[in-house]
Amino acid sequence: MSLEGRVALVTGAGQNTGLGIAQALSAAGASVIINDVAADRAEAGAQAVRARGGTATSAPFDITDYTAVAEGIRAAEAELGAVDILVNNAGIPAEAQRQPFATSLPASWPPYIDINLYGSLNTTHCVLAGMLERNFGRVIQISSGSGSMANKGLGAAMYGAGKAGIEGALRHIATEVGDRGVTVNSLALGLMENLQAALDAEYPPLPDIFALNLIPRLGRGSDVGAAAVWLASDGAEYVTGQTIHINGGAYSGR
Repeated sequence: MSLEGRVALVTGAGQNTGLGIAQALSAAGASVIINDVAADRAEAGAQAVRARGGTATSAPFDITDYTAVAEGIRAAEAELGAVDILVNNAGIPAEAQRQPFATSLPASWPPYIDINLYGSLNTTHCVLAGMLERNFGRVIQISSGSGSMANKGLGAAMYGAGKAGIEGALRHIATEVGDRGVTVNSLALGLMENLQAALDAEYPPLPDIFALNLIPRLGRGSDVGAAAVWLASDGAEYVTGQTIHINGGAYSGR
């Protein structure tokens, strides 16, 4: 599953799962563009990849700003080359919080849609034309089980709405580009180690929604990175329009 000669853009890759994905793509041979809304995190992520012997550059921009996305991608491509692999990982707004929908404020809803739906559409739109010209491309959306299933007590209605929306949009986009060497897929994650820790530090503990995991642990960035490498490779050229769940079998045991 070599990615030698490929260029990958990973959004929200300055830390946590996104950085794990970027490191996995780099280990497979890809040059990696590390995006993050915070310039210091983007550069730290790029340095982390380079420290392991990889090729990486930082590209700090806000994915919800189309102009910033287009300019940021152009600048990064001038350094590393055209984007062959896009991983839309950014998905949690800075002001995210678990809350019942009935008591939420309408002003708190847009960030979830902006980053998960419009943000991923922005980045996809900015690289798709080039992929079609070269007859090769991989668009990989990092989604969530919340996009297709709900769990009592999770308090993630708008997060789930954003994930469901982008999964639906990308399935339609897959139908438009499949005959041009471009595949479009989503990886729907279960509960990850870093998210559990962040939420429990500020809010009451999450319900034990993954108690029936067939693999009894939380997800890691390396788990997602391995799947992303496969989808990005030539070996997955016949896989498109799919949502693949990475959750330790969380739903299988129910």
